[in-house]
Amino acid sequence: MNKIIDLDSQPLIAIWETTVSQVERRDQNFRPATKLELNDSEAEQLIRDVAELKPPVFVFAGDDPLSRDGIYGLVQYAASSNLHPVMLLTPASVVTKQTITALKSASLSRVAFTLNGAESGLHDTLSGVPGSFARTLQAIKWANEARLPVQIHTNLSRRNLDDLSAIAALLMKYRIVMWSISFPVPRPHDSLRDLPSATEFEEAFQMIYTLAQKVPFKVKTVEAQHYRRYVLQQRTKARGLVGETGRSPFFDTGIPGVLPINEGVASVYITHTGDVLASKHLRVPAGNVRREKLSDLYRDSPLFKSLRDPANLKGKCGTCEFREMCGGSRSRAWSLSGDMFHQEDTCAYIPFNHRVAS
Repeated sequence: MNKIIDLDSQPLIAIWETTVSQVERRDQNFRPATKLELNDSEAEQLIRDVAELKPPVFVFAGDDPLSRDGIYGLVQYAASSNLHPVMLLTPASVVTKQTITALKSASLSRVAFTLNGAESGLHDTLSGVPGSFARTLQAIKWANEARLPVQIHTNLSRRNLDDLSAIAALLMKYRIVMWSISFPVPRPHDSLRDLPSATEFEEAFQMIYTLAQKVPFKVKTVEAQHYRRYVLQQRTKARGLVGETGRSPFFDTGIPGVLPINEGVASVYITHTGDVLASKHLRVPAGNVRREKLSDLYRDSPLFKSLRDPANLKGKCGTCEFREMCGGSRSRAWSLSGDMFHQEDTCAYIPFNHRVAS
């Protein structure tokens, strides 16, 4: 993938936060709530700017993108602007059968729902919306009937780590194209009780890797860049290809199905007010699309250029042999330490040169 796409000029994914919740408006890390969301004209200009970057994936996201007036027209505008696939991530609780039909008619490529548990008690508790489990399954069925591809997002925490197998089994009953498992990034000053430990991350990686071999849909992780290190280690071990230095024939090029780079340094996230971030959880703006061109910010801003340079990584991440294909979650590093280049504290791996030195 990195041989096909020049990541210095083209991100792997662009996400637009079309709307935001009142809770997030009050969060101290957001810009003042008095700043308005992008209007339709600004939104269309943003879509044209995203199209200029040519990301392989463009996502309409936010607290409830379907509540935005004109959302179907904007989806159609994105599809007609040669953005493909165009995905929309929405709470299933606001979806109707007519919604699915309208999204299909607007040429949406994929609809995404969140499923945080394999049964209603756990999912509804984690989502905070009673009845949302049943509504999610119904929305999946409607999308399947309409032949609108479905992606499922699971927000992982200590409370549902043990439910991964059950969720996978449930999803196999439907036509799902991808399962995206997002690891937690606590906001500054949040409690860390739901953040898995480094050991629990590895245990989750083992489960995800095992499940990925069995399910008929693709599985990806978000904010768990060290999962690709785990996958590389497992496939290398299975083929008996580890040399004396610990390197394998896959080391420099990666392995099939796993990007050989840190996707966190090749994404762009545009907030509801136009701030341009590297990801949703790394609340450090590179600029704003109301004042600056999106392509210039992604390609030339100090923020994005520094994130793409592995020489800026600190601690064990800076000396790790996997720093270019992993590099750790810069969002979690920033959230937990205040330094986006701090080492990934939820990684249990000890770099090869550290082991040799000891």
